[in-house]
Amino acid sequence: MSVSNRIYFIYVLIAFFIAMCWGGAVRAQDERQPVEFSADHITINRDSGTLIASGNVLFSQEPRMSLQAERVEYNRESGQATAIGNVVFTDHVGNIHFAERFELDDQFSRAFAEPIISRMTDKSWLQGKSGEYIKDETIHYKGAIYTPCDCDFADGETPVWRLESTSSHHDSSTQSVYHRNVRLKILDVPVLYLPYLSHPDWTVARRSGLLFPNVSYSSDHGFSYIQSYYHVIDDTSDVEIRPYLFNDADLLTNVTYRKLWDASDLHIDATGGVVESVGQAKRNVVAAMVDFRTHLGEGWKVRARLNRTSQDTFLRRYDINDATRLKSQFLAENVGDNTYSRVESYDIQGLERADTNDREPSVLPSVFHERYLNSPRADMITRLRINASQVDNDEGYDISRWSGELYALEEFPSNLGLISLEARTALQFHFIDENPTQNTYTSKLGQVNASFGLGWEQPYYLNFRDMGAVIQPKVKLININATDDADNIPNRDSADFHLDEANLFLLHRYQGQDYIQSGTHVAGGVSANLIDTTLGDVSGFLGASYRLSGDAQSGLNATNDDQNLSDILASIRAAPHQNLRFSLAGRFNPHNFSLNETRASLSWIRPGTKLISTYTRRSESYFSAANLLEEELKIGLEQLLAEGITLNINQTYDRSDGGDLRGDKSTIGIDFSRGLQDCLTISIQYTRDETSDRDIRPEDKISLLLNFKYLGDAVRNAQ
Repeated sequence: MSVSNRIYFIYVLIAFFIAMCWGGAVRAQDERQPVEFSADHITINRDSGTLIASGNVLFSQEPRMSLQAERVEYNRESGQATAIGNVVFTDHVGNIHFAERFELDDQFSRAFAEPIISRMTDKSWLQGKSGEYIKDETIHYKGAIYTPCDCDFADGETPVWRLESTSSHHDSSTQSVYHRNVRLKILDVPVLYLPYLSHPDWTVARRSGLLFPNVSYSSDHGFSYIQSYYHVIDDTSDVEIRPYLFNDADLLTNVTYRKLWDASDLHIDATGGVVESVGQAKRNVVAAMVDFRTHLGEGWKVRARLNRTSQDTFLRRYDINDATRLKSQFLAENVGDNTYSRVESYDIQGLERADTNDREPSVLPSVFHERYLNSPRADMITRLRINASQVDNDEGYDISRWSGELYALEEFPSNLGLISLEARTALQFHFIDENPTQNTYTSKLGQVNASFGLGWEQPYYLNFRDMGAVIQPKVKLININATDDADNIPNRDSADFHLDEANLFLLHRYQGQDYIQSGTHVAGGVSANLIDTTLGDVSGFLGASYRLSGDAQSGLNATNDDQNLSDILASIRAAPHQNLRFSLAGRFNPHNFSLNETRASLSWIRPGTKLISTYTRRSESYFSAANLLEEELKIGLEQLLAEGITLNINQTYDRSDGGDLRGDKSTIGIDFSRGLQDCLTISIQYTRDETSDRDIRPEDKISLLLNFKYLGDAVRNAQ
């Protein structure tokens, strides 16, 4: 080739690169990127101004655009090019287009192929008898097939579902895909025809539109159909409307509204309609759940909730909300470097048969402040707490309470162990305005108490063969001097108290300030951590407390002057295998070693399997005011059966107040997701619920949910 021909060839080649890849308004910017070109053979016709490249032709420029073909013909005068043979064109956003012949013109910002198959950046497919590409605008297909399924569509693999249309196009400006005269096919079977359909493309996180329905059958209210519509209001707010249709003519509508600000968010969930109550004609019902959160001033977090319903059971009966109590609340919290403050008011609405007005407590308000003070000694911790509250309708009681507490702790490390000194003084004032028991105290009373504690603990490190152990005994002597009004103050705060290793050594072990009695007791226990045993890593605790002086604490179960030893606490936790964990904790009667309370858990977690079981049993509560017999066993299994096929089983056994241990609620469901080419989720669930309360009857229910990728997703992550 002569020198002049070389110069002409370079001129044409550079022009070809620029024209093919980056015409239009963005050409000047993209020309700064290096262009790579390769081919087995190149032929240039100077008279006609054409360039012909053949054999493994490749033009590319970072970051994405490229053209591969067996042969490329380019005309400098017309700016047109033709790529022939196994053409693979990657456009400026990364979509890959396959064809046997591509026509490119308008400085290569336009392309036409017949036929064409396109692989989008999210792995979805679009195929057409013909296709036209216009850079930064649209890709238009005639005789189109669209599927978001992750399959080798170009090699003939059948997608789980697809849309067939007379025409389809992707509009990058609206981030949407539009179809006309659409047929939905599932496994090659036509199931739905629509004259027009649009859906968001793979770049959209939120888009208005219909969500796919949920269909179910219940032995209580027959067939139901839930059809949701999701609407995006703006970048920070949206609304979802869900009508519930039942074949017995019941009708409910649920509306959810969400709004987000820089430091606040609002969530409103409202449900209303006309439903049947057992033994009654249809009635109007409405429920509202509003949740607002914000940040105010220096470190204040504020939350306001309104939860209310006009009828007690319809939310649970129609599976809208399974709560048995609704709490309306105002809460403001502030956490400082050495302080914590909380202001709270709330009102409870009970939704169970036993709930009456005097069992729906209201707090108006409760104010709490905690501050760590500068201590006279460098190693001393000093804390001040102040609390004031007004509680009404707490099982018939109306109580006003003010309390203050000053607490100090200092620890002294030594060769003999860690010695601790604690002191606590507290003042309380109660005004008991209402009392459901006529022969109990109703008046004003004040309390003052002072507590002191002397503690010792020492870890011992042991090694035996390949096993290591840390054994730590702990003893604390506690003296309490108090104005003894425990018989006169309704023990509402401490009624649900559970004695365990976490509160055994506290100066004041009971929650609240209602139960304080003079006396001296010693709490003792030993904890152990064993490493590399046959059961893996094992930890446990054994402990109790013994009353040295003072009267028997009234209000406790199985307590008299001859019973100085508390219930015995014992617990063990072990991990015999990297996937297996179990724990067992109990509270034993010190005389016959019968179990008054049991808590156990077992978990087996490995790839593809998650089994969690919990068991709780209380045959005798710690306080006689809460003497309920309770027993519950929960078992949950999540098992991956195959790629994308998951089995879920949940079973609850419940016994309360001495009833039989029965299957209270059973759920079995199976989810098909990724195994269906990551484009269709099928959820089938069966539920048997033996719960009955007012007009809630035992129920068998089966539900079906189909979720097609990009057709019915309310929110998803942008690609």
